[in-house]
Amino acid sequence: MKTGKILLIIGLITVAVGAVLSTQDIEPYADYTLVAGAVLVVLSGSFRMRGK
Repeated sequence: MKTGKILLIIGLITVAVGAVLSTQDIEPYADYTLVAGAVLVVLSGSFRMRGK
């Protein structure tokens, strides 16, 4: 697998974990997790465009 796809999968899993945490009363950690997942998804797009 290429780096872009790996980062995309990890980013989407991180966003899913952040979504689950946001339903609980763990609000600050959910926000940080969602932001980290979004950054990973954006970076994966950058790696995928560079590879083409």
